[in-house]
Amino acid sequence: MAQHRRSAYWAVVLSAFALPNIARAAEMPPGTAPWYESPLSMMDVAAKAAGSAAGSAWAGVSGLFSGSEPYDYMPSQLSEDDRRFFATLDALGLQLSEIKVGGGILSHSSYRFVAARDPSDVDIQRAERKLAEFRATSGGLRNGAKQRIARAILDVAGDNGFVLTAVVIELWPWPSVQYEISARNRPPEAAERRVIDATQQ
Repeated sequence: MAQHRRSAYWAVVLSAFALPNIARAAEMPPGTAPWYESPLSMMDVAAKAAGSAAGSAWAGVSGLFSGSEPYDYMPSQLSEDDRRFFATLDALGLQLSEIKVGGGILSHSSYRFVAARDPSDVDIQRAERKLAEFRATSGGLRNGAKQRIARAILDVAGDNGFVLTAVVIELWPWPSVQYEISARNRPPEAAERRVIDATQQ
C-alpha cells in the first residue's frame, strides 16, 4: 500500500512538472503552421521543453533521495506555505520544540510542537483565520494534506474533554501527523502523584 502511494505521488509530481511545459511548447503564435506541417521544428521545441522539465523533476527527486543539509530544514529556510501552516499551530499555543532530519533511501523531516498553553476561544478564532488564509493562498496536494492536518488539530483543540499536549508533524516525504492527547480530567499517574506528594510535604 505504501509503495502504491509513493508510485502514485511520483506520477502526479512528474506529470505536474512535464505537462505544463510541453503544453506551452505546443502553443503556436498566430499565422504559424500546425505542428504536423512542420514536425521537426515544433517537435524539437517540445522535446527541449520536456528535457528541461525532466531535468527540474530529476533535481527534485535526487534532492528527496540524497538528503539535504540539516540547515535546510530550519524554520528560517521553510517555504511560505509551510510557514502559513506553522502559523496556524502557533496561534493555538503550540510551539516548536524539536526538529528531526534524516537521510537514507528517503529524506525525511519532522517537527515536534508542544502546547505552551491551553488555547482560549480567542486563540481558536485566530487559528481559524490563519487556516482560512492558508487555504486561500496555497493549493496543491501537499498543501491540501497540511490543511487537513491543521483542521484536525483545531478540532481537537476545541474539544473540552481532552487536552492536546503535543503534535509531531512530518513534512517529508509526505505530510503526516502524530497527536499526543490527554483526557482533561484524567487521574495523575504514579510518577506525577509522587511529584505532587513531594511538593505538598
